[in-house]
Amino acid sequence: MTDVDDPTRSLGVENPYLQGNFAPVSTERTVERPLEVVGAIPPALEGLLLRNGPNPAVISDPGRYHWFSGDGMIHAVELRDGAAVSYRNRWVRTRKLAEEIGSAAPHGPIEPINGPANTHVVEHGGRILALVESGLPHRISAGLETLCVEDFDGMLTSPMTAHPHVDPATGGMAFFGYDVFGPPFLRYHELDRSGSLIHSTAVEIPRATMQHDFGVTATRVAFLDLPVVFDIDLATSGALLPFSWKPEAGARIGILERGGDGADVRWVGFDPCFVFHVMNAFDDGAAVVLDVCRYDSSFDTKEGQVIGTTLPTLERWRVDPAANRVSTTALDDRTVEFPRIDDAMVGRPYRFGYCAEVSRLTGSDQFVGLVRYDFVRDEAIGHEFSEHLFPGEPVFVRAPDGRSDDEGWVLSVVYDATTEMSDLYILDASSFTKAPDAIVHLPARVPYGFHGSWIPAERYR
Repeated sequence: MTDVDDPTRSLGVENPYLQGNFAPVSTERTVERPLEVVGAIPPALEGLLLRNGPNPAVISDPGRYHWFSGDGMIHAVELRDGAAVSYRNRWVRTRKLAEEIGSAAPHGPIEPINGPANTHVVEHGGRILALVESGLPHRISAGLETLCVEDFDGMLTSPMTAHPHVDPATGGMAFFGYDVFGPPFLRYHELDRSGSLIHSTAVEIPRATMQHDFGVTATRVAFLDLPVVFDIDLATSGALLPFSWKPEAGARIGILERGGDGADVRWVGFDPCFVFHVMNAFDDGAAVVLDVCRYDSSFDTKEGQVIGTTLPTLERWRVDPAANRVSTTALDDRTVEFPRIDDAMVGRPYRFGYCAEVSRLTGSDQFVGLVRYDFVRDEAIGHEFSEHLFPGEPVFVRAPDGRSDDEGWVLSVVYDATTEMSDLYILDASSFTKAPDAIVHLPARVPYGFHGSWIPAERYR
């Protein structure tokens, strides 16, 4: 167990990202004993749930701190034999963290930007990777120890997105990276099933724009070149998030064949907006369909405050490169984010998707419920929580004998404001409105975070 001085102690500054469950925890814990469970954990649910999020170790300027900039901390809950057998949490030992606390820097290549590795955690080709879009991945062990900065045997020399997508048919991973120090400002890559980098190409764009996620189908990729633009004036002033909303820069989607040369990308323009997350994408004849959480704008407020004045809703975009047209359809009017699907359906037509419902009633973005979408029935079903409970991203795990993308479970880390602790909720995805199959009481508070992954037991033991 490792302690760092509590970074929120005696701050004397009102910052919503340092209060309540946004506030960081100061202790790394290892609890290797069965955790308390209400209900019954399905015996078939065996593996490791990993969740990444910002947890600043040192806050030099509390008034300017933003949630996006905190040091990455991974939380892990292991399920086995119908029990929750362990919990642990660890900071990702980045060079940024090493500089802050005076510890040894990680092994591996030097990154152009010493980032926090705080956004996602995925497993591929036998490697567990902590990700942030501003830098290279950090490889960690199943016990959450940082092993090295990962560059795939020297083949990756520029940033990697926090949202790669794995093709369920080939086992390959498609990803991209945007680079504020370009050109090229955008690069597209693919790893094979074993984790070897087999394809890289530059995609020409005129400026550095924030591209957090992209669409991946069975045959194509879709880049989102939207008008949240790297702002050199903000960067030179020391802004933590040097991006600005500039609708005059335009918005467009770039369609490229998987494994293709970046020079062959086909761009299709449409009305300015912004997207952090793509639920899924798939081919529809000559068109590409993307389901996205769309913002009317973002980063249109003073730097260091909230990231925008609008909330996201789920839309379906149909991009037809031949006709040079994007058609949009609203899928729901409620505000949702952190979309997830069954990983076996990535890049394919699918039926079910899952989101967290967003509210600002408490003064800063929080999730207040979970939503299951049935795109065949055009139906949205919510799992409601008591007003003192705040869920996180829904991670879907298909049952070993599941034949559909709702035959399994949805896992979500939920903060309880009455106890100031966190629980792992296990919901039956096919009976989404019913009480959870199980609630695992975690031995520590898990601050609001970003994204996570389920790793089946056979992939890490």
